[in-house]
Amino acid sequence: MLALADVAVVVSNARASARWWQKAVGFASHTIGGKGHAILVGPPGERLILHLCEGFAPLEPGDTGIAFITDDLTTLATRMSKHGVRFPSPPQKQAWGSMAKFEDPDGNIFWLLEVPTAMVRATLKLRAPRQAAAKVGRTTPRRRRRVR
Repeated sequence: MLALADVAVVVSNARASARWWQKAVGFASHTIGGKGHAILVGPPGERLILHLCEGFAPLEPGDTGIAFITDDLTTLATRMSKHGVRFPSPPQKQAWGSMAKFEDPDGNIFWLLEVPTAMVRATLKLRAPRQAAAKVGRTTPRRRRRVR
């Protein structure tokens, strides 16, 4: 099996950026190696994460092309706005679903998408919810088999 692991995002201060992602977006944060060698953030339970790269390249604020999928864009955008997140493109309905763009403190712009669940599963060939829950920690109850 081969899967994507992380996407690098250049930031001015990786620790401060990790705190922002935790507070504003609800991501989990992990540090690998001594003295913050690699600071990683991502949605809890997800395999794909953002690697916050400090000082590896000059900051070039703008659209990263990185998109996150949510099942409730309006609620998420409202919660993020309450934490001071700026939305250069606020939530708007499209023919295929809804989208918005938000900005981190370094000016990196990320996308939020809400598309019909069946479309997402078919396009990304995602596992059914029960299989995914078993992989990342059970979030749905198991059904008991009847013994005859």
